Amino acid sequence: MSTFQQLVIDELKRDRTPRTCTDIEAEVIKNSGFRPEKNRTSGALNAIGKKPQFNIVIDRTGVKNTYSLSDTPKPVTAAAVGETPARPVKTQAEISAEFERNLWAVRQGRGQA
Repeated sequence: MSTFQQLVIDELKRDRTPRTCTDIEAEVIKNSGFRPEKNRTSGALNAIGKKPQFNIVIDRTGVKNTYSLSDTPKPVTAAAVGETPARPVKTQAEISAEFERNLWAVRQGRGQA
């Protein structure tokens, strides 16, 4: 048995015309007999759109969004290589040494050294 998300993917692949969530849900029910919970189709479409192998195109018709599966794959961006952290991370030994230097400087300033 397929998951609801897989049923939506199959429906998007079968008919690539832009359709509303209600239209897609009606076709899934008609073809599989599975009746999803409320708002399940839009959640499935959002999850499918986050997958790198699927490119969901969202348009607006009147007041409703329409969804379709694009023939062109989603553009893949390469991760930035060689990024350094904004601030270097200090080790426990470096923190302790800095504390001792600061404590010594404070004591010298007060004449307690």
